[in-house]
Amino acid sequence: MEQEIRPFPLIEDLEVVDKKVNEYRIFEVSESYFRKNFLKFREIQEELSSTPISDRLKVLDEMGRAWDSGLKRGEFDGLKESLAKSTGYSENLIDLEFSFVPILLDMDNIRRNLEFSFRSLDGLHKFVEVDEGEYYRYVPSGPVFIISSGNSLIPPLIPTTLSLVTGNMTILKPSLTNYFGVVKVLETLEKVSERSSAAEKMLKALLVSYYTHDSPTLKFLLEKGEIGVVNFWGGEPARTEVGKLVSENPFHPRFIVNGPLTGVAVIDEESADDETAWGLAYNIILYDQQLCSSPTSAIFVGSLEKALEFMAKVSKHLDEIGGEYKMLLSEGENITLHGVRRSLQLNGANISYSKSLENPWTVVVSKENSALDKIIKYFPQYNIYYRKRFIEILVVDSVEKVFHEIKKVPLREAFKGVDKVQTVGIALYQKNLENVLEKLAKTGVYRIVPLADMFMRSAIEPYDGTILASAFTNTIYYRNRKLWM
Repeated sequence: MEQEIRPFPLIEDLEVVDKKVNEYRIFEVSESYFRKNFLKFREIQEELSSTPISDRLKVLDEMGRAWDSGLKRGEFDGLKESLAKSTGYSENLIDLEFSFVPILLDMDNIRRNLEFSFRSLDGLHKFVEVDEGEYYRYVPSGPVFIISSGNSLIPPLIPTTLSLVTGNMTILKPSLTNYFGVVKVLETLEKVSERSSAAEKMLKALLVSYYTHDSPTLKFLLEKGEIGVVNFWGGEPARTEVGKLVSENPFHPRFIVNGPLTGVAVIDEESADDETAWGLAYNIILYDQQLCSSPTSAIFVGSLEKALEFMAKVSKHLDEIGGEYKMLLSEGENITLHGVRRSLQLNGANISYSKSLENPWTVVVSKENSALDKIIKYFPQYNIYYRKRFIEILVVDSVEKVFHEIKKVPLREAFKGVDKVQTVGIALYQKNLENVLEKLAKTGVYRIVPLADMFMRSAIEPYDGTILASAFTNTIYYRNRKLWM
C-alpha cells in the first residue's frame, strides 16, 4: 500500500514536487517556493525572536502536555504499530520513546538548557547588561536547516526544539523511518497555535519536509539557499557530500556536524555486581545499540575469572529484559550471526548467547586482545550498524589500559565508520574512578556517565561537545561607554 510523505505544516501557498520512491509517494517542498520565501523567513525570524522567551517556553510545555494527553487516550497506538514495523524496534520500546517526548518538551528542562547556554535568558529577546555599560543580545543565526537520520524520534526533535525556542526559522528533514513519528509530535504545535499567538509564530517558523538524496531542492538549499546554519546528523558518504555543497554556498552557513559515535562501558571487578550487570544489559537492549551512547563494547578491569562471572550475570538480565523488548532478525541476519558465533567459538573465545529468535543476544569475553577483531574480516557485513544485542567484554589487568582501548575504538575494523567514542558508562570502585576521570576526559570522549543510564540525557548536557542552543544564535555586543580616553 502506497504511503504519502507530505510536508508539515500544510500552508496555503506551499509549492511541492511529488515523486514515487518504492512504497512511498513523496511530496517535497519545491526549490521555487524557497527562492520566493527567504525574505519572508527572515521576517518570521524577527517576529519570533522578539517574542518573550517565557512565552516560547510555555508553548513547548503545552505541546508536551498535549502529547501526554493523546498518549493516555491511546491516540498514537496505530502510529506505534507503524513505527515498530518501519524501525524494527519492539512496540514496548516505541512506548518508552513516546514517554520521553513530554520530558524533552518540558518547560523547566528547556529553560535549564538555555540557562547553561546563555548568560541571561532575557538576552534571547532584548539586550541585557552583562557588565557595566556592556550588553549582549542573542539573535537567531538561521534559517536553520536540520538534516537528521536514524530511527529514533528524539534525536531530530532535540535540535528542532532548540532552534525554534531560540527564534529561528527551522527547516527539518527527518529520515523516512521516523518521519511520521516526528511530524505527529510536531502536530501538537498546530493544536497549541489555535489558542496561542506565540505558538502561531513558532508554527510559521517551522517547515518539515522529506527530500530524496538526489533532490534538486536539497542541493539548492545546501549550495545556494539563504541558510544561516546547517546541522547535519549522520556519517559518510553523506557528510562529505553535504559539507562540499555547504562550502560552496555564497551565504556561508555555519556547518554543525553530529557524526556517528558509540559508547563503551567500563567496569572493574569490585563493581561487577548484579546491579551493574542489569545496567549493562538494559543499555544493550534499548534501541538495539543504535544510539550514539549505546554500549557496543565493554572493558573489564580485573581477572578473567571475575569477568566470566560477570558475563553470566549480564546474560541472565539480557534474557529477562530482551524478552520484554522482542526483536526479530531477517533470515540473512540470522545466518550471519550464527556464522559469527561459530567462528568466535572456533577461535577459542568465551561466548554466551541466546537461542531465542526473538531475543538474539550475544556476549563475548576476551582477554587483552579482541576476539571480534580476529574474525571480522571474514564477516565484513557484521559492522557496528549491523550488530544488535552483541557485546564483547575485553578484560585488562590495569586501569591504565582502559584509555588506550578507548582511543583504539574508531581505528578497529569492527567499528569502521564511527568517528569516536561519545559516551563512557562507568561502574568503578571509588579509588579507580578518581584515577581515571581526568584521563578519560583527555581521550576525546564527550560524555562520562553512570553505566546504568548511558541512554539518558540531562537537560544541561552539551551535544557531542557543542552547546547546540548557542550554535543556533549569534551574540550581538553593545557598549555605551568608551574604553579609550
